[in-house]
Amino acid sequence: MKPTAALYIIWRVVLGAAVLAGLWVARLHSYLLFHSIVEIFSITVAVAIFMLAWNARRFMDNDLFLWIGIGYLCVGSIDLVHTLAYTGMEIFPGGGTNLPAQLWIAARYMQALTLLIAPVFLERRLREYVALFVYAAVAVLVLLSIFAWDVFPTAYDDAAGRLTTFKIASEYVISAILLVALGWMLALRERFSPTVLALLGAAILTTLLSEISFTLYTSPYGFPNLLGHYLKLVAFYLIYRAVVEIGLQRPYELLFRDLKRREEALARSERELRALNESLEERVAQRTEQLRTLSRELSEAEQRERERVAAVLHEELQQALAGSRLQLKLAARDSSAEVSAALGEADALLDEAISTCRSLSVEVSPAIVRDLGLAAALHWLADQMRDRHGLEVDVNIQGGVDIADQHLAPLLFRSVRELLFNVVKHAGVHSGTVRVRREDRQVRIDVADDGVGFDPSEALEAASTGDAFGLSSVCARVELMGGGCDITSSRGAGTTVTLRVPWDVSHPQIQPGG
Repeated sequence: MKPTAALYIIWRVVLGAAVLAGLWVARLHSYLLFHSIVEIFSITVAVAIFMLAWNARRFMDNDLFLWIGIGYLCVGSIDLVHTLAYTGMEIFPGGGTNLPAQLWIAARYMQALTLLIAPVFLERRLREYVALFVYAAVAVLVLLSIFAWDVFPTAYDDAAGRLTTFKIASEYVISAILLVALGWMLALRERFSPTVLALLGAAILTTLLSEISFTLYTSPYGFPNLLGHYLKLVAFYLIYRAVVEIGLQRPYELLFRDLKRREEALARSERELRALNESLEERVAQRTEQLRTLSRELSEAEQRERERVAAVLHEELQQALAGSRLQLKLAARDSSAEVSAALGEADALLDEAISTCRSLSVEVSPAIVRDLGLAAALHWLADQMRDRHGLEVDVNIQGGVDIADQHLAPLLFRSVRELLFNVVKHAGVHSGTVRVRREDRQVRIDVADDGVGFDPSEALEAASTGDAFGLSSVCARVELMGGGCDITSSRGAGTTVTLRVPWDVSHPQIQPGG
C-alpha cells in the first residue's frame, strides 16, 4: 500500500472516530439532538443518491442505481417524518413512541425491498416517471394508513412500554430480505465494481445489524436504540461512499460499469483476435512456404520427366528411325524401280519423322537452356518462332540474367514460349518483344506485342479453357515459385505480360501479384 493511501485511510478512521465521539457528546447533552443529527445525515444521503442517479440517468448503461435513488428518496421522506415524530419532539402530540416506531418500520421495509428488487434493473430498463409516481403513491398511502386511517399495525405498546410482536417480527423479516438482496448482488458480482459491491455489501450487513439491535430496546432513549442509530449512520455512510462519492469521483466504476466491462471485453477480444491473426498469418506463411516447396518439387519432377522423354526421343526413337532409314536406303539399291520408288517415299516419311522427333525433343526439354543458359535459349526461341510461325521476336537482354537454378530457368523459358504462342494465335501481329533484365534480387521479363489486346479480368475468368488457361497457368506457376505476374492490356492497345522471379528462389523477396 502506498504511503499516501495509508495516510488517507488513517485520516478517514480518525475523522470517523471523531464524528462518533461528537455524536456521543451530543447524546449526553440531548438524545433528541443525537437522533436528529443521525436522521438528518441519512436523509441528506438519501436525497444525494436520488439527485446523482436522476441527473445521470441518461448516461447510465443500466437502471439499478436509478431505482435505488428513487427508492431512497421516498425512504428519506418517511425518515424525515419519523424524525419530526420522534418521542420528545412534540410536533405530533399524542403520537407517543408507537408513531415513530411505525414510521421506522415502514421506511425499513421500503429500503429493504428497494435493495432486493434493484438487481432486476441491471438488465431491464426502468420507466423512471412511473417508478417515481409509484414510490410516491406508496409513501403517501403509508402515511395515510398511520396518520389518517389508523390501520397500520401497532409497533410499540406505550401502555406496556415494550415492542409489539409485529415490530420484532418485522425487524427479522426485513433482515431476511436484506440477506436475500445481498446474496443476489453477490451472485451478480461480475456486474459490479469490486469496490462498489464491497461497500454495498457492508452497508446491507450494517443495516441488518441495526435492525437486530432495534428488536432489543424497550425505551426510545435506551442503549439498543442508540446502537441501532449508530449502525444506521454507518450504513448510510457506506451507501454514500458506494453511490455518491464513487459516482462523482470514479463514474466508470458505478454509472458506466457495464460499458467499462464491455470495453474491457472488447479489448480482450481484440487482443485475442490480434493473437489469432498473427498465428493465422504465421500458419499461412508456413502453408505458403510448403506450397512453394511442393511446387518447386513438382517443377523439378516435371523437368526430370521432360529430360527423360527428350532423352528417349533423341537417343532411342531418333536412332531407331535413323537406322530404319539407313536400311531402307540399302534395300533400295538392289530393288526394282517400283520398289525403289515406294522405299523412297518411306525414306521421306522417316526423314520427316526424324525431323519432328528432333524438334519435339528440343521443345520438351531444350538442352540449350541447360547448356548455354537462359539468354542464349531465348535467342534460340526467337529463331524458332520466326522459322516455324513467322513471328519476329526482338530479344533485348540487359546485363547478366542467366539463373544458375537448373529448374527455374526452364520454367521461365517455357513461360516465355507459352506467351509467344499466345501472340501468334491471338494478337493479330507478326512481331513481339522479349525484354529481360535484373533488378536488385529479382529477374524481370516483359513479353509485349502491339496487337488487338484483351480484357485481363475476362480472360482470367475464362481460365478453364484454351489460352486463358495457359496464361493463368503461367502466372500461377511463377507466383508459386515466389514471383509475381502482371498483365497490362486493353482492347486495341496491345498486351504486356511481366514476369518477376527472385534470383534465389530459396529466399523469395517479392510477393505474388506485387
